[in-house]
Amino acid sequence: MGVKVGNLHSKRNSGRRRRGIAGWIYAVVAIVIVAAAVGAYAVMSRSSATPAKPVDIVFSGWVSSGEEYQFDVQMVDVFNQMNPDIHVSFEPITGNYYSTLATRLSTGTGPAVFYMENTELPKFASAGYLLNLEPYLKSDPSYNLSDFIPSIIDTFYYKGGLYAAPKDYSVLAVFYNKELLSEAGLAPPPQNWNWSTYQHYLEVLKQKLPQGYYPTVIDPAWARILAFIHEAGGNWINSQGTGTPSNTTPILQALEFYYGLYKSGLAQLSSSLPAGWAGGDFATGKVAMVISGNWAIPVLESNSSNVSAGEWGVQWMPSDVQRGTMLFTVGLAVNAHLTPAQTAAAVKFVEFFTGPEGQFMWVMKGLALPTRLSILHNQTYINANPVAAYMAEQFPFAYGWAYNTTNWDAVHTEVHDVVENLFAGTVTVQQAYQEIVSDTNQVLSNATAGG
Repeated sequence: MGVKVGNLHSKRNSGRRRRGIAGWIYAVVAIVIVAAAVGAYAVMSRSSATPAKPVDIVFSGWVSSGEEYQFDVQMVDVFNQMNPDIHVSFEPITGNYYSTLATRLSTGTGPAVFYMENTELPKFASAGYLLNLEPYLKSDPSYNLSDFIPSIIDTFYYKGGLYAAPKDYSVLAVFYNKELLSEAGLAPPPQNWNWSTYQHYLEVLKQKLPQGYYPTVIDPAWARILAFIHEAGGNWINSQGTGTPSNTTPILQALEFYYGLYKSGLAQLSSSLPAGWAGGDFATGKVAMVISGNWAIPVLESNSSNVSAGEWGVQWMPSDVQRGTMLFTVGLAVNAHLTPAQTAAAVKFVEFFTGPEGQFMWVMKGLALPTRLSILHNQTYINANPVAAYMAEQFPFAYGWAYNTTNWDAVHTEVHDVVENLFAGTVTVQQAYQEIVSDTNQVLSNATAGG
């Protein structure tokens, strides 16, 4: 799963991942199980007639790396083997994903199944492009809708309909270099740390680290600041999707703290370092701590990382008034304008990909976290992905990168520009806060919201 601001895949900056021996063993076991299922299915199929020609459908998504492309193809190949009466073709959309997708859907040339982020879902659902999946998924007891993490699946509802099934998710956490912390006389950060403790770590690191090393790097990214807004007990947009909540003080507090790290010299901008993003900068071995997502794990486990296995750790986000982290998730949606046969085939593919067995296969590839509780707490998954599984346990206090509005793109662009101006020094924190509140309310005042 790839993480662009506004699109999850570029937010993640996915890299190549070197899987451990245990991970490959579990993956082989999963493949053997699937192969056995395919064989059993083939035997049963001999006694029943199949259509002379399978139902053809197209599955589309973005591709954040060559590895992800191969994984998508593998999922399609397994499904096609298990369902000889259906043929799915994977056709990724390159370039401007959502505008291209909207154009194709509006002209009747869109794919049958496609990736859909919860941020964009209200716009596509309100346009009538998406099929309400709830009646189909509820009718299959083996699919078990109740197995999904509630805070994740809830973000794919719009006006009472479920318009995508979550395939995976990512969260933010703090990655730390054990050796650099030890050199500064610091123990690994505790799970119950807060903003003050976090800042103290950075202050000590600034004093103790040699020239050319940095306590942390940050980006002028709204998705990172939002985590601190939630930790301060607030939110950016109200539940109706019509503007900011009545109490906007947490927005100011988060801006003051996050920007203050940079202003005080405790944090460098990642754009000033060679990698240009937090996870990549951390992998150079020159940065002691960074806030990043599980998409940084493949980079740290690759041969290109200067921080060896066992020399880095991960801790949950620090808290203020409450715990909080961001939750980025992607689902599979179905084109609402298909033939009955194509609709049945598309729903079956979604059930396979996001169902218990299919999702287990997907997340064992190591790109993202499972949205199903049964997999998250599965010991096989935990043993193969211990760091990711630990990060994922933040889900009870993770806040979805999703808001109940069709004006998501416009409002995010406005706010992101304000944050860029803040870090460029053209506005003060107070001015940035006022502009963010004003722009959010103005852009969303005429937005279409769901229930």
